[in-house]
Amino acid sequence: MIQIRGVSKSFEGTKVLDGLDLDIPRQNVVTIIGPSGSGKSTLLRILDFLEHADSGTVDFGDGAVDLTTTKTADIRKVRSKIGFVFQNYNLFLNKNALENVAEPLIYAKGLKPDEARKIAAEQLDRVGLADYQDRFPSTLSGGQQQRVGIARAVAMNPELLVLDEPTSALDPEMVTGVLEVIRQLGKDGMTMLMVTHEMRFAYEASNHVVFIEGGHVIEQGDPKQLFEHPREERTAEFLSSTNNVLMIPASR
Repeated sequence: MIQIRGVSKSFEGTKVLDGLDLDIPRQNVVTIIGPSGSGKSTLLRILDFLEHADSGTVDFGDGAVDLTTTKTADIRKVRSKIGFVFQNYNLFLNKNALENVAEPLIYAKGLKPDEARKIAAEQLDRVGLADYQDRFPSTLSGGQQQRVGIARAVAMNPELLVLDEPTSALDPEMVTGVLEVIRQLGKDGMTMLMVTHEMRFAYEASNHVVFIEGGHVIEQGDPKQLFEHPREERTAEFLSSTNNVLMIPASR
């Protein structure tokens, strides 16, 4: 179990996260949903120290780490356990797909180049890009670039794969391929924490769904329960305002 406790964050006096707690069971997909500005992406960025929390800890089972810390050793300890998939891919434009996946293995994990390239090739094959190793980002579609980003994160063998709205920058026709890759990673037992606006996908691919608003957890639970029989009025209001939730079948 990965435990997140008491995470708070304010920007210019506005509280975005307010003492948020969250448990992520191993080999589960936990998906966070909620309206824009509810603190979803801020939480993910705090976990990777792209933002510093005002308070809070994360514990991967080997001792809690203070998310306000500036200690390099503590930050490296947490970052070594997390693979991060960004909204806008964040690929090196002057590197081909294989190099984008291999270089973090060389420079962050200290692997020899041949070993790193072998792992990179395996992960590109895993996301359906075995024939695109030599292609540069400018020659790839948005969906293909995002799959390279996923391969890069998974190649690091993280304890937790964090995905921040992985389809938000994609044209609709590119979304399906990326979601299918994520779905398969979940089936393979990858522990994931994901923020998404794809309600049907959250319903189908998650083990646990968390609805947050105003920096608080409003409701959480099994996807079938939360989507079909929400306990909280605010959860029901949010889901009823989300068009693609209407496509969810009556039974899972």
